[in-house]
Amino acid sequence: MGKEALEGRNGISRVTKGWKGMREINTVYYDPSEITIEEMEKALKKAGTYKETINNE
Repeated sequence: MGKEALEGRNGISRVTKGWKGMREINTVYYDPSEITIEEMEKALKKAGTYKETINNE
């Protein structure tokens, strides 16, 4: 569900979906000049899939 909530948004080039146990984990490749982490979190919350953000810079 998280992947679907983010794909196609401006600034997001790719979303990969994986699993850790029973939990879906998404890796998002994006352009921070076009979309913010907060905007992505808002989209995930609206879709009812948001749990937390892990920043791996």
